[in-house]
Amino acid sequence: MTSTDERVEAALVGMTLDELSRLQDALLAELRLGMPSGEQIARVLEGHDHVVAAWFRFRHTGEAVKIVMLLGALAVAIAWQTHRHVPAPDHRLQDAMARVHEDHVYMLPIPRSDPCFCGSGSRFRSCHGRPPLAAPAV
Repeated sequence: MTSTDERVEAALVGMTLDELSRLQDALLAELRLGMPSGEQIARVLEGHDHVVAAWFRFRHTGEAVKIVMLLGALAVAIAWQTHRHVPAPDHRLQDAMARVHEDHVYMLPIPRSDPCFCGSGSRFRSCHGRPPLAAPAV
């Protein structure tokens, strides 16, 4: 994890449930219009939090990966605020971002019956929360 990941984690932990939800809704609204450029997404994020927008602009990862990393971190932050009524503990959001970056999205600590964070309308367990299938025995 980078220091910018730590800063974005601190920014998300410091947000209220309403702020987190508005940020998630804005990002999903952009994605529903098609695959926007990285700069378009950064401008939308800038309207909600400059630290998150800076992270999105300067994190050295593919655009699609950054989008899923941010959506995953937002989903975890929202789940903590919704179900436990407290901000996510230190490093929980970084863990979520690392799991997404390592292609272990199914391991995110999101309630399995909640809607998937990607906005598909499917439950998490049948969308991004589905564990990979084992390779067939040969």
